[in-house]
Amino acid sequence: MAEGERRPLRVLYLNHVAQISGAENSLLALVRHLDRRRVRPVAAVPPGPLARELRHQGVQVTTVRELRLQRPAGLLGGARTALGLRWWARAVWRAGRALNCDLVHANSLTAGIAARLAFGESLPLVWHARDLRMPGRAEAWLLERATRIIAISACVANHLFEARPQARERTVLIYNGIEPRDFQPRRSRQQVRLELGIPEDCPLVGTVGQIVPWKRQELVLEVAANVIAHLPQCRFLIVGADLFGEHVEYVRRLHALAARLNVAGNVTFTGYRQDAASVLAALDVLVHPADREPLGRVVLEAMSLGVPCVAADSCGPSELVQDGVSGLLVTPGDVDGFAREIRNLLQRPATARRIGEAARRRVGESFSAERMARLTEDLYEEAMAEARLS
Repeated sequence: MAEGERRPLRVLYLNHVAQISGAENSLLALVRHLDRRRVRPVAAVPPGPLARELRHQGVQVTTVRELRLQRPAGLLGGARTALGLRWWARAVWRAGRALNCDLVHANSLTAGIAARLAFGESLPLVWHARDLRMPGRAEAWLLERATRIIAISACVANHLFEARPQARERTVLIYNGIEPRDFQPRRSRQQVRLELGIPEDCPLVGTVGQIVPWKRQELVLEVAANVIAHLPQCRFLIVGADLFGEHVEYVRRLHALAARLNVAGNVTFTGYRQDAASVLAALDVLVHPADREPLGRVVLEAMSLGVPCVAADSCGPSELVQDGVSGLLVTPGDVDGFAREIRNLLQRPATARRIGEAARRRVGESFSAERMARLTEDLYEEAMAEARLS
């Protein structure tokens, strides 16, 4: 290193689960596009898919046990939650010490709480706030102690400010980014449809995401019944799984609802798919009805592929989509509205292509992974400068 040249910051990335979902894909995109002259990423994550992907990107990884916290019930539940956090915090502290990190980047509320317990004020902490459904006291505690906070949408930022208005001066809005070159289908539309038993000439609509109640997959089935009544050849995909086994009853109810609405023959539950880009590219329309969506990474992914999206006019998706230009927004919960917009796109291919191309341009102009990485690196330097002054 030349004299006077600053060494890269060693940033410790923390994630409390091993599986890869939206938050983890966003973390991987960030790490992939970091300027390694400015930041040297290291990580402490549970063994599994995320650890493997980070290592594939050349990141030094120390594995720690997965930490899944439930809302504590009673004194015993609270004691178990506290014990689990303390144990994880000790493991994180050991990882940070072994990896000689300068700053900690927590990819979730759970990771942020553990990081602050582990390091106290000895290391700057950046908390990546990605959720709208967070325990109030835990959120407030971390808001007071994080050096910097990244909000993935204005919706998330406003949620934080409601809990702690004084967090505004330490919070920066940085949208998740997509690099289209990194997110490309590896199989053709025809190959995906053949595998799923869907004829090439059938209109195909899909929703993609974890199967959890707040994603509103039951509304997709109601929309499917409406669309199929007008376009009997239309098929629907529900792509995703209950990754952590916490919503078994909800999954059962979805299958029962599909049967009750007489759409089971037109709806395919694909389960979790690693080839999300290929599946998205096989769709004619993405439908995203979640009305409490912090951002909606899958909406960005579909937009980057030129797939027109119909989403709830609420929270994150309403910040991503320009209604009528780069996608279509519908009043949350309006089954008829969702169905009408989907039918219009399926019956007007030129309109669908125009919206898809505008969506692709919008991602490139406003939601690039490079932009996300540069803004995040600047934020790290601000956090380090503040820590040096304190």
